[in-house]
Amino acid sequence: MASNIAKRSLFRAIGTRGYAQLSPVSGTTSYDVKTSLLSNKLVVVAAENESPIARVSIVFRAGARNETAENVGVTHVLRVAAGLSTRNKSQFAIVRNIQQVGANLIATADRETISYTLEGTRQAVEQALPFLAEVATQQVFKPWEVVELSDRLKLELAVRPKLQVRAVDLLHKAAFRTGLGNSLFVPKFQIGKISSETLQHYVASNFVSGRSAVVGLGLDEAKVKQLAQSLSLSDNDGVNNASPYKGGEIRSDKGGDFAFVAIAGEGAPVTNAKEAVAAAVLQRALGVGPQIKWSTSDNGILSKAIAGASSEPFASSAINANYSDTGLVGVLLAAPARSAGKLVEGAVKVLKSGSVSDADVARGKAQLKASVLLELESGSRAVQLLGTQAVLTGAAISPCELASAIDSVTTGDVRNALQKAGKKLTIAAVGNLSTVPYADELK
Repeated sequence: MASNIAKRSLFRAIGTRGYAQLSPVSGTTSYDVKTSLLSNKLVVVAAENESPIARVSIVFRAGARNETAENVGVTHVLRVAAGLSTRNKSQFAIVRNIQQVGANLIATADRETISYTLEGTRQAVEQALPFLAEVATQQVFKPWEVVELSDRLKLELAVRPKLQVRAVDLLHKAAFRTGLGNSLFVPKFQIGKISSETLQHYVASNFVSGRSAVVGLGLDEAKVKQLAQSLSLSDNDGVNNASPYKGGEIRSDKGGDFAFVAIAGEGAPVTNAKEAVAAAVLQRALGVGPQIKWSTSDNGILSKAIAGASSEPFASSAINANYSDTGLVGVLLAAPARSAGKLVEGAVKVLKSGSVSDADVARGKAQLKASVLLELESGSRAVQLLGTQAVLTGAAISPCELASAIDSVTTGDVRNALQKAGKKLTIAAVGNLSTVPYADELK
């Protein structure tokens, strides 16, 4: 058995746990997506991407936003607990049988969702489907197994990229306070305190048919539906917790030589496709770093606007997060403490300017479309995107439809997204904050 912690982009930071690692095998990005809704409101999505590697994912709308003050950190523990003994299978049986056929089982979690994904050759996936269903829906959380998760949790907290991840975590906390403001990581004071009963109650409340989806990529639609119909899930919609954007400021002065500052305003919800795509184009127009291998040049709006603010090396990137009812769009800066203040002032001016040119939008659209299509050549990324769409919106669109939606974005759409973000900014800063201005000092 082997475990791993996968790295994801900042706007969708996701932890993973997996067994029997496989190298990704690409498929085509030109395929139709079939969506259906079962009588219990479970969403089923199937697509054929002509890859020799098939993937099936069971997704629940049970991410960290659903945590309360009493069970904060439960989703991190739940993700790490994937693969423990279930009602019908032991931990050893799950690992051995998945490895025996050469398949891979991964659990992922973010602020909106928790998903369990099985991948391998088509024959291997078909053989291992019963174990996927067991892991995702038949948890028992034996107390002696849950206790043993503490070391794993401590390891994940120790190896995470500290200050930059902390800045984005605090950005969510300041922007939403509760709900989407909850961290992706369990607090240290909660390690060893989340009991088997707490985990079982959380699963019973959120792993229900009206908050779930089953996605199959490279597998026959009938087999995907058969799996979905066989799942033992409560037939209800659960409870939706609103998490409106509020805005604010959080500072965590840690000393050192660098400052990490995240600045963002309200973005677009994933349920509003037009606004969500415009926000994604805005992110690319602002700049997400060099787009040419070995290059250090970034032609984004942000980079050009703040390039002269520091004679020392610094890093900047736009960030964009889309959730079911709201979002965040802004920038993340990493800079020497001496020059961080000027860079923050420059970044805030860009976000409040409300100005974006046709050339910037055209560049942003081209970069976004290329990035999306390249990412979707990887079946693992495609099944993740389809799962998120299905469980949050009740439907999923094909890569071609997504590319068409990007093409339809206008300069006015992107300008509106920037103006919306600039109305009320949220700032989170970590590190040496000696020169970083407070929010009320920025104009």
